[in-house]
Order: sequence, then structure tokens, then C-alpha cells
Amino acid sequence: MKVALVGTGLIAHTHVQALQSLGHQVVAVVNRSQEGGEAFARQWNIPSCSTSFADALSDEVEVVHICTPPALHYDMIKSSLLAGKHVVCEKPMCIEPERAKELTGLAQEKGLIGAVVFNVRFHEASQHAKGKLADPAFGRIRLIHGSYLQEFHALPDYYSWRYQPELAGPMRALTEIGSHWLDLVRYWTGLEIESVSAQFAAFDSERKLREGMMHRGGEGELLKVASEDVAMLSLRFSNGAIGNVVLSEVSHGRSNRLQLEITGTQQSLWWNNEEPYQLQLGEKFQGYQTLTFPFGDGFGQTFKACFAAIYADIEKGETSLDHPYASFEDGYRNAAVCMAAYRSAAEDGKWMILMDDVD
Repeated sequence: MKVALVGTGLIAHTHVQALQSLGHQVVAVVNRSQEGGEAFARQWNIPSCSTSFADALSDEVEVVHICTPPALHYDMIKSSLLAGKHVVCEKPMCIEPERAKELTGLAQEKGLIGAVVFNVRFHEASQHAKGKLADPAFGRIRLIHGSYLQEFHALPDYYSWRYQPELAGPMRALTEIGSHWLDLVRYWTGLEIESVSAQFAAFDSERKLREGMMHRGGEGELLKVASEDVAMLSLRFSNGAIGNVVLSEVSHGRSNRLQLEITGTQQSLWWNNEEPYQLQLGEKFQGYQTLTFPFGDGFGQTFKACFAAIYADIEKGETSLDHPYASFEDGYRNAAVCMAAYRSAAEDGKWMILMDDVD
């Protein structure tokens, strides 16, 4: 199929590589910088480059991949759907759940596939975990907990769009990495988050900018950063289970550690994506066994598996009932949880009920 790609950041390279390996043709790239877009197009042998989003909606384009900062997603998704294009969007789909819900309805009305790139679902061990949790031998899910830890925003750090609310929205750790964890919980368990209590922390709200890097002190332009370095969420689930998660972008030595553990009435299961080929399954008085998937997919290959599933439905012309990828409906529900957590943190951890948000 013929694809237009919007945005040329790091993740866009992963998109093109996966698409080309699947035999799809990226025919146009759109970037805010013509020079940057042309360099990207040359690298990946893409015939057309533009700074105008309208060029992503030409007649030959069938699917639009959106790899831009989150605050730009709504307008781009809506324009693409109205132009009759299928859409594959980087997470989070939208900052505002109301807008995500609107776009979900529009995609359904137009008969178009809308997907959000939650690629962590597609690790082989992750897929196997979903099956284990559905097995009656696991028992009723009682407790869900975990973390997502990274080090990339520990100071000093490059100043980028992620710190600019007009591009990233008002959140950072929650929407950038926490959205993956929240999606994985819903995907594995089939449960919905019904209420949330949250605490946020931006440890250095005032930072000094010099030579493009933010520092705690010294000389430089004073910047104010409001978005969170760390978020801690307590959760209540639709079956009565409880849980929590720690999300940090300032944990030294943690390159990309998403960890999830689920306790049922008969067994427990845990996994982390820094050791993606191993899944642990525990049972009382029997310790735990490590299930190994030596030929499982790594980070880049999860995008290929994700896109293969999405494009299978695009080519079929309808959404499969058991599709493994995240739909716009999933993106909407994810946005609802993130916004409820944001509102909770602003009110000193007040519990926020989501049931009205996710009807």
C-alpha cells in the first residue's frame, strides 16, 4: 500500500524500516523543515518531500502515519479521516479524551482503520502472557502493579519539544511512557481502569538552558518546566482488582524498563521488556518457572508485527474482532485514564472516577 509519513524524528525511521520490510511504499514525507525532510527522504528513498500536511493527503496516499508531537495529532488525524485515509498514529493518540472519542466515532463513520502504535503488545512473551492470564488455571486477577523507568530526562538533558506544552501537552512521563504500561495492562487482562489517584513530581521546575542542554544551576537562560519527571498512580479495576505503577524518566541506569506483575487467585506472572525473551510464572509452594522465547521479536521487530496486523485489516477493509493492535477506541480509553490522573494530581491525589469518561 502507499503511505505518507508525517514527522521525521527518531521513531519515524523505525516506521519506514518496518513498512518497507513489509512491502509497503512510503511515497511522501512531510516535515516542518524542508532540509530535514529532504535528508530523511534521501536516506529512505522516498520520492516526495514537503512541509505542507495537505501533501500527505494526495489521491495516491492510502494510509497516513503520524509521528509528530502529541498536541498536533488531533488536527492531523481528523483531516486524514475526512480525506478518506486510514491512520496509524504514534502514542498518545490525543491529550484530550473528548477529542479522541470524537476521532474514534469519525473513523467508524467513515469505515476507516484507526490504530495507535502501542508496539510493546507485540513482544512474543507479551503475547504469551495474555494467553496465560486468560487460562482458568491463573484464577481471578486480584493485584496489578509495576513500573516504567527511564533515565533520559535526568539532568543534564537536551531541551526538546517534550518540555513544551504547546507540542507535548501538559504531561510527560505519563503520556510518553506510562501510556504504554496502561495499554499493556488493558490488553493483557481485558480489564478497564475505573478510578485513579495520582501524584506527579517535577523535581527541577526551574532549569538553566545553555548550549541546548538543561542543567540544575550555573549560568544560562532560566526555563520553567511544569510537566512531570515522575508519576505514581494507584488504580482500581473493573473486576475489583487494585494496583499501582511508578513512572519515572529520571531513573539512572534504566534505559527502557517496563515491568508488569499480575497476581491471580492461583498464580502470578511477571515480565519486563529489558529482558523481553523471558516470562515468569509463579505458583504457591512451587516457586516460579521461567518461560523463554529465544526467537522472540526485539524492539524494532515489534513495529513490524504491529504494522502487519494493522495492514491486514486495512487490506481486508474492516477491523477484525480479535485484532491484537491498539485501535482508536483503545487510544481513547488510554487518554481518559491519563487525563483523570492529571486531574487527580492537580487535586492532591483525589480519586477520579472514569466510568463516565469511558462509556
